[in-house]
Amino acid sequence: MNIAYRPRIGLAAAVVAAAALLASPAAQSPRRMSMVNVINVPRVNDAQLSPDGNIAVYVLNVADWKVDRKVSHIWRQDIDGGPKGGGPSNGIRVFKPAKQLTFGDAPDAFPRWSPDGKSILFFRGGQLFLESVEGGDPRPLTHHPTPIYVNPLAIGSIPAWSPDGAFVYFLASDPRTAEEREKDKQADEGYAFEENVKQRHLWKIAVSTGAERKLTDGDSSILSFRVSRDGRRIAFHRAPTPILNDSYSGEVWLMDADGANQSALTHNSVAEDEAELSPDNQHVLFLASTNQQFEPYYQTKIFVVPATGGTPKMLAPAFAHDIDHASWAPDGKSIYAVVNMGVHSELFQFDPGGGARPKQLTDGEHSIQFWSISGSAGKMVFGIDEPTRLADVWTMPLAGGAPTRATAVYDTLAQDFALPHQQRVDWKSTDGSTIEGLVYQPIGYETGKRYPLVVQLHTGPEDSDKFGAGSTFVNDYVALLAAKGFAVLKPNYRGSTGYGDAFKRDVVGGYFKHMADDVLTGVDYLIDQQVADPDRLIVMGWSAGGTLTNKLITMTDRFKAASSGAGVADWISMFSETDSRTFRIPWFGGTPWQKDAPIAAYWDHSPLKDVAKVRTPTIFLVGENDARVPKDQSIEMYRALKSNGVPTKLYMAPREGHAWGGLRHELFKANVELEWFERHAMGRAYVWEKPPSLP
Repeated sequence: MNIAYRPRIGLAAAVVAAAALLASPAAQSPRRMSMVNVINVPRVNDAQLSPDGNIAVYVLNVADWKVDRKVSHIWRQDIDGGPKGGGPSNGIRVFKPAKQLTFGDAPDAFPRWSPDGKSILFFRGGQLFLESVEGGDPRPLTHHPTPIYVNPLAIGSIPAWSPDGAFVYFLASDPRTAEEREKDKQADEGYAFEENVKQRHLWKIAVSTGAERKLTDGDSSILSFRVSRDGRRIAFHRAPTPILNDSYSGEVWLMDADGANQSALTHNSVAEDEAELSPDNQHVLFLASTNQQFEPYYQTKIFVVPATGGTPKMLAPAFAHDIDHASWAPDGKSIYAVVNMGVHSELFQFDPGGGARPKQLTDGEHSIQFWSISGSAGKMVFGIDEPTRLADVWTMPLAGGAPTRATAVYDTLAQDFALPHQQRVDWKSTDGSTIEGLVYQPIGYETGKRYPLVVQLHTGPEDSDKFGAGSTFVNDYVALLAAKGFAVLKPNYRGSTGYGDAFKRDVVGGYFKHMADDVLTGVDYLIDQQVADPDRLIVMGWSAGGTLTNKLITMTDRFKAASSGAGVADWISMFSETDSRTFRIPWFGGTPWQKDAPIAAYWDHSPLKDVAKVRTPTIFLVGENDARVPKDQSIEMYRALKSNGVPTKLYMAPREGHAWGGLRHELFKANVELEWFERHAMGRAYVWEKPPSLP
């Protein structure tokens, strides 16, 4: 791997250490991955093209065991063409050497090109910096009194240049007043829950002088924004507060670039995202998980509304798949989008007038990762995660043509390591519905031989498992499971996205209607196919996957071992505890607090209701500071199994939230799970893998 596995001049010490841990002799045959190997694989993210399309900058995340986290810095790759084609890249092409642009202990993220292509804006330590495209010492741009806000899941929250390069726009919370700071000192005396937040507003800073100006104000928060291509107007999302659950009460707004003439374009009770003005400033596109009547909990669609106001129009109402991201073409004659199609995601082109059918631009056993459009270069830049290559940087002309790979970070991944073969499978559930999933063969797989099977359940449920070499999420270490001799099934059970509204909305009016049947019939399919050993079945999942694990162990004793990460036990108590509640209302038909509340629906779908039936040895894992599925839910399941004499343990990761970030926590999770699986499903001992010893 040209960048991360073999050190280059100027590489930070942490990157060198991670590379040394992962490197293997060139002549050595592919070896099975350890968990440390899995963690040490670097990750490419957030690539951006220069205005002329000749250079890509991207963020490279590398494991640093000394500080126990991933460190991220910005790299530059001069583009010389690279291999073409939308599928896996066979063979290795010599690319120009990549150059590291930023260094230091602080993580760097969200690089954005200046319009003249001479410098790069990036985020570090809560402030913004400027870096020459040639490298050197970065210059601080902002000294804002509060940290600048960025959310990697919200494209529009990332700081942005004005088209002329004179200004940079960013989001930041209001500072605390002197009176509030004094009260903070007395926090031990008590504080008002969810009332000590500060509103978040849009600012701009003059690049030449550093002078800042606040563009929005008042008792509301800006969630995200996009500047028009001519720099005259801004589309933005405004909500009552920055609290996550209040995003569903937000709307799409427009204003002039100086903050004047603010007006709302939408008036509904669903959350919108990625609002963007058309190049002629006549229309605004946005995404929303709704139908044409703006009822909640449908697949994500593209909407277009006149900039002067009016009724938003849904594009391609009959389109069967889920929209991940969307943006206008530079000429305004089409809209490009990343589309979730179940086990794969692809790039599409939509007609903003709604006349032509959406045109699929890519097709393959892969998933599209980071993505953006460079209008001046006439290209898209994105990541393609393939079964034997993680998401390298790719480009594709907006006018059409095959994708071209621009980086060579993972050229030797499949040479260094034995990676599991991935295969799409489908089967019939109990009601005759077709369910799709992915099967990963164990390393050294022999046809006709049965293997222990790990059923790995995805998060969400608004999600789907897709082709690719792996995610960074704490639940996903398939390469390690395959190296240990396990087959893995990832089923896209009902409630998953990418398969149409009816499939996603199967959870509406009762969460667990078909999920369990969809999973268990998939297990039966692999048993019938002589792949899975029915006496060595394991189930695991995180978040929604942990919740489904909790349900499955109340329904069947087929699984010899289970691991539930950050799963729900009781939907009634969960509604009060979580930081995200709105989309649970359509699941159960209302809140548990309203008059004539649907308490029966909440309780009937709670795993805790039938926990007395559990016989499967199960461990529970949760972050100590998880706000999405708080630790109390795992405690409820653990104490129930403990009381009933079922083998169980509960592990909490200190300082972690819903998604764990500590390297040793990730390794610990894999160790306790594998030890549990080996003991209860395989009947053998497990030797814990240790973190690397560093000087």
